[in-house]
Amino acid sequence: MFIQKRLLKKDRNKKRKKQLIFSGVIILFLFVLGVFVYTNFSFGRKVYINPVLENQQTGTSNLEQTLKGANINFSNIKSNNDGSYSITLSDGGEVILSSKKDLKAQLSSLQLILSRLTIEGKKLKIVDFRYDRPVISF
Repeated sequence: MFIQKRLLKKDRNKKRKKQLIFSGVIILFLFVLGVFVYTNFSFGRKVYINPVLENQQTGTSNLEQTLKGANINFSNIKSNNDGSYSITLSDGGEVILSSKKDLKAQLSSLQLILSRLTIEGKKLKIVDFRYDRPVISF
């Protein structure tokens, strides 16, 4: 009788272990499935955010306001792939600004260059601020 009770108890323990393992596997499977569904089907939320594209638009509009505030007449602003801005001035000159440097410092240098060139009577072709010192072409 004691032997039978021990065997029954061992069988119950084996069944409980099997049930626990099976339950654990089911819970793990449901968790993995939930993570997969949450990441692939975002239920209306944006999964991928491209901050570069959004910053370029706000960067150009910010640059336009800064140029207008500095009284620099321009006709077009274009964002380049290397993180720079190409500005076409109203008199036909081109200015290339680096987005990695301080824009206000570059624009104050541009104001100084433009005022000096109008005093000297020279026409500007290209001013490039991507380097350590601005490169000016007449």
